[in-house]
Amino acid sequence: MSLYRFISHYILFKFDPELIHDVLQRILSSKFGPFITRLFATNPMHFVAINLMGIKLRSNIALAAGFDKNCSMLSSLDKLGFGYIVGGTITVHPREGNPKPRIIRYKLDESMINSLGFPNIGLDRIKNNLKNIKLKTPLLLSISGDSIDEILKLYKSLGNYCAGYEINISSPNTERLKFFHDTENLTNLLVALNQIKDKPYMLKIPRFENLDDINQRKSFEGFIKLAISNHVDGIVLSNTLPIKDEALAIGKGGLSGKKIYKNTEYGLEIANKLATGKIEIVASGGVNSSRDVKSLLSKGAKSVQIWTSLIYEGPGLVRKINKELS
Repeated sequence: MSLYRFISHYILFKFDPELIHDVLQRILSSKFGPFITRLFATNPMHFVAINLMGIKLRSNIALAAGFDKNCSMLSSLDKLGFGYIVGGTITVHPREGNPKPRIIRYKLDESMINSLGFPNIGLDRIKNNLKNIKLKTPLLLSISGDSIDEILKLYKSLGNYCAGYEINISSPNTERLKFFHDTENLTNLLVALNQIKDKPYMLKIPRFENLDDINQRKSFEGFIKLAISNHVDGIVLSNTLPIKDEALAIGKGGLSGKKIYKNTEYGLEIANKLATGKIEIVASGGVNSSRDVKSLLSKGAKSVQIWTSLIYEGPGLVRKINKELS
């Protein structure tokens, strides 16, 4: 057992998950944060140059949205060796999110469920966090809203601070996003984005529990086909898996971590048959080793995002995967 796993299992996991993340955010948002994360930095010899949506990257591994919701830890996260970092999800107005408790760890499965619901400090304050930050790692911003106008406002307002966007219309913890699960509404959003487009963007699509079910598979493929037909630059497969858990205040949330890896892999296989040569694919969900990353890359992913595995494996995971991939 590594030192980090010993500390996390026997000390950190005794506390509320959101409390631990808030403490971590305070540390990594401070002037000391970059000095701490530099201890876990990837050796430059282990970087591999790739290109995603026209953006030059130094690694296939990226940090998924949700870890740095307010873009306050970017200077620290920049040191770890990600190919790119996804900040947010950002909304126009500040949001409290759903009632607590809203994060539960499934320690034996190295997974967790959250019902956060986009808690963030809002567009104006996040822009202030971004103004004076200089990063070596390309930054993508995850944006979302209750209407087309809100998402367009975010896209137009944040272009000076990022290399591209991830459009989140798929979080299972935000009921109003189901508006964009309607084909006509989502088409209208993509058409409107393309009219003002000056930065590439990816569409993060919903996760379906059983892709062998004809209706679920049809819905899953529908999102991919819609993205292709509207010339979206990339798709992210996929958001967290909607499940119920009465321990959460709202009784349901999105599952992430090891338990959903096979779902990610299967979804990628299906998507790659539709998308090869037409749109770039990013795989997200359940990845916790270089073996997982290699498998997803071999099945058609251009990049792979991680998040929950950092909770269980620690910040050295990025360096470890980069080394084993190089």
